[in-house]
Amino acid sequence: MKLGEILRGTDVRTDRPEIEISGIASDSRRVRPGFLFLCLRGGRHDGHWHARQAVENGAVCVIGETPADGVPEILLTASARKTESQVWYNFTGRPTDGMTKIAVTGTAGKTSVVFALRQIFRSAGRQTGVITTISALAGNDPVPLGGQGGSSVADLAGAMTTPDPEYFFGAAAEMRKRGCDTLIYEASSQALALHKTDAICPDAAIFTNLSPEHLDCHGTMEEYFAAKARLMESAKFGITNADDPYMSRLPEMFPEKTVLTCSCDPARIAGTDVCAIRRTSLGADGMEYVYFSDEAVFRIRTPLIGQHSVFNTMQAALCAIRLGIDPLTVKEALAGMPGVDGRLCRVRFPKDCAFGADVFIDYAHTPDALTAALSALSEIRRNRLIVLFGCGGDRDRTKRPKMAEAAQKYADLVIVTGDNPRTEDPARILDEIVHGLDRSGPHAVIPDRREAIRYAVNEAREGDLILLAGKGHEKYEITADGRHPFDEEQIVLDAVRNKNST
Repeated sequence: MKLGEILRGTDVRTDRPEIEISGIASDSRRVRPGFLFLCLRGGRHDGHWHARQAVENGAVCVIGETPADGVPEILLTASARKTESQVWYNFTGRPTDGMTKIAVTGTAGKTSVVFALRQIFRSAGRQTGVITTISALAGNDPVPLGGQGGSSVADLAGAMTTPDPEYFFGAAAEMRKRGCDTLIYEASSQALALHKTDAICPDAAIFTNLSPEHLDCHGTMEEYFAAKARLMESAKFGITNADDPYMSRLPEMFPEKTVLTCSCDPARIAGTDVCAIRRTSLGADGMEYVYFSDEAVFRIRTPLIGQHSVFNTMQAALCAIRLGIDPLTVKEALAGMPGVDGRLCRVRFPKDCAFGADVFIDYAHTPDALTAALSALSEIRRNRLIVLFGCGGDRDRTKRPKMAEAAQKYADLVIVTGDNPRTEDPARILDEIVHGLDRSGPHAVIPDRREAIRYAVNEAREGDLILLAGKGHEKYEITADGRHPFDEEQIVLDAVRNKNST
């Protein structure tokens, strides 16, 4: 593709618009002849330091924010991150032009809202593509998050909530190729702060909630909120949580935009655009409530359990109706919605299994998310509630004791264990979690997560509920030695089989 086409929509100017660009990279080691090299600044490295190597490896164009040593000609931009998003968007053929685009952000609930929207739009006959923490799909088909290897981060693309522009727009291009007319995606705070998806303007932006998370990245809750709020700058309209002290501020912050509000508080029925009233738990069969707005009033029944599922489905319903989907289609779609992988998923045992407890797996890895999951399970419990969780290494340390407090508030037995320690000392992580425990209450500290799961299964009695929190859809464990296969569902099944055989 010609350089002039790749720079369309950026602030970069060149007197060589006709030169051919064969690829784009932000890692100088992956540059090949004919490439464009982007100088990105990160927490540990600055791409400007490696611009000369990129040229030596064959880069015919270098873009940066300042001159670079050893590179006589560098094209300047005010923001290399914004430019990165736009050039990848152009290079992949502007794949989302003409698509309906919905972005979902917030601390918790993003994946569930995306899959609720997917269910609704597919029921309406739309061809949907989704990019989420757990998968990228075009219809029912997985879309590989592969690119040229020029990602600006070291993590695997598929392990990020919002992939880098190379992978994000590469996946969008594949979705368009497969006939998708709607793109629904999660927008993480880090991605918004790094301008990963700035090249596109979503038709709708949904803001679920905000609770302490990623403070190691953003520093303060206000900075965390500011990163999330950036999404509203480009969105055509927004949908926010009127019950959340942060997200409820969005209508005043963007008076020139349409920001619709949702609430689960009947006292707010007159002051919000949609309110969920007459909420009823159906136990293990899900939730039921009345969706009440000026546009439509109808009963929603969802097989998803927990009060947070009411909010997730309500926001998805409002977004779909606003974008032209018939309320009856919305109602029927949500009634038939399957569970979301790793979101309060119930482990299915063989029919002849004598194990009398139920086991749920959930991605909850913040205090609020853990509280929501445990609260949902508390509504359907018949006996004790056992929770097993840990905290990720090299991540926000302030939440660790708060996770313990949340666990102990609901659970009869708390099991503290490992969860992706990465390069951090696992013992220190456990110590910081346990600091939030009332040690007089029933608890166990078992560093090895596999052993901890076996312990939970062996301790379980008839009618107990077990929640394995933190990993959800993940099928791996990250330690200082790298990634290792770790399938919690299979570990549970093996542990139950061993228990029944003894």
